[in-house]
Amino acid sequence: MSNHVREGNPPETVREVVIVGSGPAGYTAAIYAARADLKPLVLEGSITAGGALMNTTEVENYPGFPDGIQGPELMEAMRAQAERFDGSDG
Repeated sequence: MSNHVREGNPPETVREVVIVGSGPAGYTAAIYAARADLKPLVLEGSITAGGALMNTTEVENYPGFPDGIQGPELMEAMRAQAERFDGSDG
């Protein structure tokens, strides 16, 4: 997808929604904005996407995972869902 801006590549179009960050809140915002057909632009971190949860081992307090989930696994699933709705760069 072409919704992602990398350093040195300015966006070619004007966006109504720009989401800064790709942690849980960023990907959730991207999903909702994309479902509302707002075509969000998600600005991910320069080193790694997924926010602080990419460095977290066991996440035990996230809804829907009664046995817990690894931080990177959760963020990969959230990114994939955002991409499904065209809310993030793949």
